[in-house]
Amino acid sequence: MATNGWTLCATCGVENDTGEQDCMICADERQYVPASGQRWSTLVERSAQGCRIEVIEREPGCWALRASPKVDIGQSALLVCTQAGNLLWDVPGFLDAEAVDAVRDLGGVAAVMASHPHMYGCQLEWGRAFGAPVYVAETDREWVRRWGEPGEIVTWSEPFDVLPGIRALQPGGHFPGSAVALWEAGADGRGVLLSGDTCGAVPDQGWVTFMRSYPNAIPLSAAVVTRVAGTIAELDFDRLYDNFGRQVAADARAVVLRSAQRYAEWVRGDHDHLT
Repeated sequence: MATNGWTLCATCGVENDTGEQDCMICADERQYVPASGQRWSTLVERSAQGCRIEVIEREPGCWALRASPKVDIGQSALLVCTQAGNLLWDVPGFLDAEAVDAVRDLGGVAAVMASHPHMYGCQLEWGRAFGAPVYVAETDREWVRRWGEPGEIVTWSEPFDVLPGIRALQPGGHFPGSAVALWEAGADGRGVLLSGDTCGAVPDQGWVTFMRSYPNAIPLSAAVVTRVAGTIAELDFDRLYDNFGRQVAADARAVVLRSAQRYAEWVRGDHDHLT
């Protein structure tokens, strides 16, 4: 089932050319191997199954890219457009010529970045389609399962402007290198935080949450959540998009701080008398 020597994990959608029998990412406690066992797929197989990329506008200058029918973890990638080029954030586990053409019509891709390893998807393949560098957190480099040629994937650690007007940094938490990106021009200039799984939106838009593992419901400590929220609070933003199409539409910075305080209180045991 190989595609030029590489495959996709059918569960997490991360590209892999290591030859490993089981997906390292899914075998970790933050993810899972399904009861049916490890299975590998390819872009060719997914295309034959009718997979395609839907492109949906989230707001002016920001588009969601989502594989349909749902594959892998089901992330909703984001294409953030700037005058200096576009950032593809939290990469889908699929692409084809139609998807590349659709993104090219929106200005293409100047940089590729995932918030954490579960979102690597076909990052190298997307980067190659547009001649764009793929940025990976240095502390999470062990989770990259397909490196490509030297220089195609670039590791980073210090906060930096991945493109003018888009600032990336690593608050950690979910993974040591878990990243967020601030899109300064988003939300009509009030700022948008691309949060990935660093802090995930919940049905009540007045809150977010923080987890080591979302599917396995493993929490983070009060100290880590307080640290993560403190790093995020240094940024100026009003709206938040996570990696599954959910958002906090307004006052998102305050929501992150309020949510971290509530989380820390419960994990620390401050409210045990209510249980």
